[in-house]
Amino acid sequence: MLNFLPAIRFADVLDILVVAFIIYWVLLFIRGTRAVQMLFGLLILMVVYVVAKKAGMVTFQWLVGNFLGDLIVILVVIFQSEIRRGLAKVGQARIFRRAPAAPQPDFIDDLVQCTFRLASDRIGAIILLEREMGLQEYVEHGKKLDAIFSHELMASILSTKSPVHDGAVVIRDDRVAAAGVILPIPAESSVVKRLGTRHRAGWGVCAETDAVSIVVSEETGNVTVFHDRKMEGVGSAIEMKDTLSRMFAKGGGTSV
Repeated sequence: MLNFLPAIRFADVLDILVVAFIIYWVLLFIRGTRAVQMLFGLLILMVVYVVAKKAGMVTFQWLVGNFLGDLIVILVVIFQSEIRRGLAKVGQARIFRRAPAAPQPDFIDDLVQCTFRLASDRIGAIILLEREMGLQEYVEHGKKLDAIFSHELMASILSTKSPVHDGAVVIRDDRVAAAGVILPIPAESSVVKRLGTRHRAGWGVCAETDAVSIVVSEETGNVTVFHDRKMEGVGSAIEMKDTLSRMFAKGGGTSV
């Protein structure tokens, strides 16, 4: 009886494993995003199409069939954000790039002290720390500086009298690369559902890139760190330093 079964080659097993891994990786990648609901919507539409075909509903079958006929284009349009992030993740592999230098300990100390001084003075801020994925497209929407990082500079930039105080500050190679960077406001997410515009903007960058976003609330003085589509509230300078040290030890530095 086993003679009727086709011979299974090593290439067949490898093929199945690769496809299974890709499907698993895609599901893991879109978990917790709106893409999950849209994917379920497409699956329901496909099921309805099969049912309509079995039931002989010619007109409905033609309508849905023509819609699904351009499925590749539909998927690209609907999941363009996820596809962009996925390709960027693939490009992050060490085989494609050199390992970035980790930020200097002195810089982390200065950044932490600066952040909590801003919080103490109730000065709102979004500070983006560039890691492996470049933030040049965001830098282009702000005022390019390439200046040495210091609390005095940050306080001057974020002062309400400054023309660029409303935008984000981008840090690259432990230097202030740009200020007044206008960030897009992403669609509402469960992560930042109850938070304000500044926090949503900070989270949005981390949802699209591997950057670390430090947000200081102007109203409460609370400090929040966003990274890898996660949110961490930090209540002290020591806690923030430990958080940043852990992230950069795991994921690289502030340069590309």
